[in-house]
Amino acid sequence: MSAVTQEPRIPLPSESLVSAELSIDFKEAVRAQTDIVSLVGETVRLSAARGGREFVGLCPFHDDHNPSMRVYPGQQTFRCWVCNTGGDCFTFVMESEHVEFREALEILAQRAKIPIPQRSGRPQESSGQDKAKLLEAVLWAQGLFENSLRNDEAAAPARHYLAERGFTPETIAQFRLGFHPNDWSWMVDRARGRFTPQQLTAAGLTKQREDGPGHFDYFVNRVMFPIHNERGQPVGFGGRVLPGDTSGFGKYFNSTENAVFHKSRLVYALNHARDAIKETETAVVMEGYTDCMSSHQAGIRNVVATLGTALTEMQVTTIKRFARKVVLVYDGDKAGIEASEKAVSRFLAQDVDLRILTLPEGQDPAEFLDAHRQTVCRKLIHRAPEAFDFCVRCVSA
Repeated sequence: MSAVTQEPRIPLPSESLVSAELSIDFKEAVRAQTDIVSLVGETVRLSAARGGREFVGLCPFHDDHNPSMRVYPGQQTFRCWVCNTGGDCFTFVMESEHVEFREALEILAQRAKIPIPQRSGRPQESSGQDKAKLLEAVLWAQGLFENSLRNDEAAAPARHYLAERGFTPETIAQFRLGFHPNDWSWMVDRARGRFTPQQLTAAGLTKQREDGPGHFDYFVNRVMFPIHNERGQPVGFGGRVLPGDTSGFGKYFNSTENAVFHKSRLVYALNHARDAIKETETAVVMEGYTDCMSSHQAGIRNVVATLGTALTEMQVTTIKRFARKVVLVYDGDKAGIEASEKAVSRFLAQDVDLRILTLPEGQDPAEFLDAHRQTVCRKLIHRAPEAFDFCVRCVSA
């Protein structure tokens, strides 16, 4: 046990892993602006130990049930004492994002809002697979969509739809909602000179035409819901058609899978809910973006959502890193109950205190919040029955 309580000397990434075109000063500036506890805490729920000289949490690099990761603020390093993964802030991003040192450096520079020096003597990336560049493209698109929703005349129906749903300007701004006009080259045209068509397609923002040369926008005439990773970086979008749309492309669809967007492990609004989840040690999981937003607007902020699909094992793992207790809130109809039953096995396999709150039939979470005060909703969430009791009721029903 004595070895665990000593701060280890963990080797840091070799400077030889990065080309000399980035100065040592730039690398050290990024390192200095990155607090390892804050960085790891965006992915893992950490608890202080030894008077704050180290922090403890579940390791995200193996199936960890007993917290085995230690983070050492004095050295600005981390180490898992089971799988032996360890290093500094660059190592953590390299391991969690599966990137090389150069990309980890650029990702952390963007996080710290430090301008990245231009590459010299090299042609521009054409494949678009550089993760830092893809994150930059998605961040740019988020701003473009937001501006469109606020200012474009064509976005008036989208603003009307969100107002009818009861969302305030503050909530719309908090969740960075946006709008893509009904123009199939709107984004392609605005990206010229900034991002290549290949980069836009790699980021899930455009598609290559099958019937000829060129690219077209992937999201068209939709309200845009940005999807962020645990560190709060936008990595993709959910797009919803406006009421009355007859295009036949589906009510919702998400960004396509790519180097920065992995639907099966992302959890909507975790960046907004993380602090409240840590405070309450409870995560409330809902099915839809708007249900989740309504909860936050009502003052219940430890709420996240799946991305419009069934809950996955990797999403459960992500949620478990932050919460000791999880409350699933699904609609009270047959589909909601079936979704609850499927989710139970995934959580029970990972040793989580799981509760199920089934709403009255015919009500979704947003309608339920409208009909009850915040205090009533909090009490129902707190008193939600254990998953075992839910399963017994389902069998006997």
